[in-house]
Amino acid sequence: EMGPRALGHRSILADPRKHGLVRFINEHVKSRESFRPFAPSCLADEANDWFELKGQQQGNDNNDDKESKFSNVSPYMSITAQVKEHLRHKIPAVTHVDGSSRLQTVRKQDEPVYHALISKFFKATGIPMVLNTSFNTLPSEPIVETPMQAIRSFLYTQGNLEMLILDDYVITRKKADLRKLLGEVERGSSSIDSSGKPSSLSSGGGSLVVEPSCPKRAGPVTFQSSFVMQEGPAEEADEGIVTKTRVQMPDRVLHVDGDDAHGKESWFELLDELEAELLSICDGTVPLNEILAHYTSLPADGGSGSDGKKKDYMEEETQQLLQNVVHRLSRLHDATFLYW
Repeated sequence: EMGPRALGHRSILADPRKHGLVRFINEHVKSRESFRPFAPSCLADEANDWFELKGQQQGNDNNDDKESKFSNVSPYMSITAQVKEHLRHKIPAVTHVDGSSRLQTVRKQDEPVYHALISKFFKATGIPMVLNTSFNTLPSEPIVETPMQAIRSFLYTQGNLEMLILDDYVITRKKADLRKLLGEVERGSSSIDSSGKPSSLSSGGGSLVVEPSCPKRAGPVTFQSSFVMQEGPAEEADEGIVTKTRVQMPDRVLHVDGDDAHGKESWFELLDELEAELLSICDGTVPLNEILAHYTSLPADGGSGSDGKKKDYMEEETQQLLQNVVHRLSRLHDATFLYW
């Protein structure tokens, strides 16, 4: 597939029946104006039942077969057709405010896999089409062309795309597994041994205790801090100083060069000084317990006393700090600054 249109090989696909999907994809997946419309990819032999295609017939008008008359009406998403008025409420996500759609028709002989997918959706829902929009989510990014670009664009949505299909591979976003930082893994899961080779743990219920993983930065990082001082008396000005810190990490998967992002996305703004400190600490040698002990009264051994019982360190302020540390580690992991 090549050219300016995503025709099923470089596409984001969704259910056209869902109300509010246009706004969701525009705002949370593609980061653009919420009113931008989306196109339907429709089975060619069903298109005439859903769209006004008078004057668009292909082939012999005396032939009553839908496949021969309408099969190739818009294989390259090149025409705009009106959705039949009595059906517009069934496919709101691909019907523009004026009732139009930029239609793509799909034939089995042209696109057997894509046709099979839409046919399965048709069988399950009674709707012979899917929402189709170009697969690009980063600012100023063209349609993805390589597996690496596809993975980066998929991860950039922070979970707002459910899965990525690359040929026979189904890829989902890996959530931050904090249990690995505590030295716990599920039985039957895969792990990496000390030599860097994958290994399989024994099957069965429960979890296994293994050596805790240590969070590690994905590469060299550049910090940049700025200070904003509020106007007022000197003694109040100190309290009104607001510090903002942003970072750059060219080696992380989601980094975008400044020229490509117009200087906006190459820098990532951190939440606070705590997040900046955590990013600087995580060099791959410091386990989670030591990180927590650095900020709280929790000892590096997990907080066990001589009697084997955990100390009562869960005061409200300490609890909140623990939650903040864990939240920021997860956030840095999701933004591909850290891994473990």
